[in-house]
Amino acid sequence: MKKTVVICAGQPGSGRDEYLQELRGKRDFFYYHLFEYLVEEAEKQGYTLNKLNVLDFYDSKPMQLESFRAAALERIIKEIGNKDGVHVISTPYHFEWKGKSYKGLEEREVKALNPDFFLVVADDLVRVRERLKDDPQWREHSFTLIELSQWRREEITGIYNFSRDFTPHKEFYVVAKEHGIDLLEDLIYNSHKKKVYLSHPITGENSDFFNKVRRFAAALQPYYTIFDPYMIKDWELVETWRTVCNEAMAKGKGLPEKINVTIRYFDCVKKYEVDSWDIEAAINNLRAQVIDIDYKIIESGSYVVAYHPREQLSAGVLCEMVQAKGLAKFVYVFYPFEPSPFFEWYATKIFPKEDELVSFLKETAGKEAGLEHKPTI
Repeated sequence: MKKTVVICAGQPGSGRDEYLQELRGKRDFFYYHLFEYLVEEAEKQGYTLNKLNVLDFYDSKPMQLESFRAAALERIIKEIGNKDGVHVISTPYHFEWKGKSYKGLEEREVKALNPDFFLVVADDLVRVRERLKDDPQWREHSFTLIELSQWRREEITGIYNFSRDFTPHKEFYVVAKEHGIDLLEDLIYNSHKKKVYLSHPITGENSDFFNKVRRFAAALQPYYTIFDPYMIKDWELVETWRTVCNEAMAKGKGLPEKINVTIRYFDCVKKYEVDSWDIEAAINNLRAQVIDIDYKIIESGSYVVAYHPREQLSAGVLCEMVQAKGLAKFVYVFYPFEPSPFFEWYATKIFPKEDELVSFLKETAGKEAGLEHKPTI
């Protein structure tokens, strides 16, 4: 495989490195954990750094730590050289520590690495916090949801901005760990596949519906790289909060001190008890991030494919179609009813039968593959 350089970021607790290591069990690639290189550079200068003291050291001697990072990146760049194959640099972009913010990468360093594309690994904030509780570096700190949401926002925005500092822009993708390694593998090793944002209703739907969505996605996955926005499960937190607030208002009562949140993951269902004040402080940020992340994924893709088997229109699906059309993306819809003129206006094409849409997309993928391999004259 030709030389491909990837910067893979993600806030601590996102499962970024575990995700990459899982892919390494299936695919061989060069893996550069920036922190490990930084520690080695510090040792050369007589400093013993580890995850428990590195941010305190950064706070006391920022210029010194940044010099270690610069030396670490210089080593990585030399090791990459002109070697063919996939090279993945793993690091957070942003750190929150004792009320201060620190950067894990600077623009000049990113320009020197000159990656082919950027990834940000993301997960829902409840599960991020659970991982941090098990991490020796972070377990002594009780992070609120607002802190974690701001941290993730900085991570995604910072890496997105790096991708836009290049002309032409570099590719940028938010990758939900819940997708499993198939998505990560597609992005790195099957870059020829078109990227599809799979839009579908979420509110009011049950597990049977989401199983149908997964089956629909599985039918397209051999031909396309599929992004399902429901794989970042913050929506469960947002919807639970909305339901509890509406019930409290209807009954003329105050909010409970604790709120039970049920999150349906691919392999299990987990129940969490979260303080009301914790959700309330973060809810506006969470709502905004749901939209911002989805729209960034749409921007990164080629198509929006809307799976909409119910008659009542989903506000979220319609908004995603509007966003896609404004970005000159193709919008293909499965909708087995007579559409409203607004729904029809924002669709490139509507299919009344699911199998017709699947067949159309498979045929389209085949035609595009043929064009890519067509010899130039």
